[in-house]
Amino acid sequence: MTAERSSEPILIAGGGIGGLSAAIALARQGRPVRILERGETFSEAGAGIQLGPNATRILRQWEVLERLGDDLVAPEGVSVFDGLSGARLAMVPLGAAAERRYGSPYVVVHRADLQRGLLETARARPEIEIATGFELTRYESVAEGIAAHATSGEVARGSALIAADGIASRVRKQLNPDAALRFSGRTAWRTLLEPTAVPSLGPEQRTGLWLAPNAHLVHYAVRGGRAVNIVAVVEDRWNQEGWNTEADASELLPHYAAWAAPARAALEAARSWRKWALFELAPLACWSSGTVVLLGDAAHPMLPFLAQGGAMAIEDAAVLARELARPGTPVEAAFGRYVSLRQGRTLNVQEASRRNGRVYHLAGAARWARNLVLRSRRPEALLGRFDWLYGFDPGAP
Repeated sequence: MTAERSSEPILIAGGGIGGLSAAIALARQGRPVRILERGETFSEAGAGIQLGPNATRILRQWEVLERLGDDLVAPEGVSVFDGLSGARLAMVPLGAAAERRYGSPYVVVHRADLQRGLLETARARPEIEIATGFELTRYESVAEGIAAHATSGEVARGSALIAADGIASRVRKQLNPDAALRFSGRTAWRTLLEPTAVPSLGPEQRTGLWLAPNAHLVHYAVRGGRAVNIVAVVEDRWNQEGWNTEADASELLPHYAAWAAPARAALEAARSWRKWALFELAPLACWSSGTVVLLGDAAHPMLPFLAQGGAMAIEDAAVLARELARPGTPVEAAFGRYVSLRQGRTLNVQEASRRNGRVYHLAGAARWARNLVLRSRRPEALLGRFDWLYGFDPGAP
């Protein structure tokens, strides 16, 4: 069966960033798509998300970026600080510099606003059907394509299945029974504050990154500057699965007791926290089988130290749609080409993110050496280190 000949919809398990992105990319080719979302409603837990030019380039092409409007913030740069001394070590230019260099902006946005923009775009496409309350348990190949089974007993049928069902993917488990998530030894905490509550963090137009032994801190404006997203990452033993666990600040603040006053003041200003344990996954033996394929966190969970988890899912969707658009290409072949194109790229991003996590938490002489290197680098050179990442363009299908 060639990709363009089936009248059956392509099923997409999951209605998060990856699933909605895949649906939009395919619908733009005129393909019927059915999203199978486990929740009864669409709600994106979490707070902020950073989107590099490699992601915004695609979102702009899909006409999603313009829907986000005033909810977007385009920071003028990233200020890097030593968490213990409070000294500024470097500034990575973004804003106009990033747009000139890559032809697309670097933006930050609340996850719920990004989800809204994607969902509005999807709902405006007649090719996309959205089914909520469909908790997929397994799939099977049938004569006419794929049958996806839900816990309710409902069965959805389609020509193919794209699994964008996240880090705890059930489709991945069926494709790779022995694949298991591994706790990274780190936990992330998040909160949202009003800008007036955290004057110690400096200009709202800047993203902040604070580095120290065994912990780091990231903050940036979201909601058009009406809120500040704060993420604190610590080395920890707490390893429960989940993304939205309510947490007590008394567990977090001791990790930052020796930090510089501006960072401590921001952490102490928060009245509520959510936390999630950070997990990794060894490279999978199988991303695809027949007319079933994995996408986003289902295939390659990302540690958040390069801010590329969402971007990689968006890239996946664009590349997958491009391969399916090749005339006369069987679905299985298109999925195979997508896998061969994405495995190396996503592995490089995973490794770079893991490396950043180590560098952020250096102690002793290694910390001093890192700080010296950062102080010595020109801002343009620091941005240029991301050319391999932000310059990616999947091209038109």
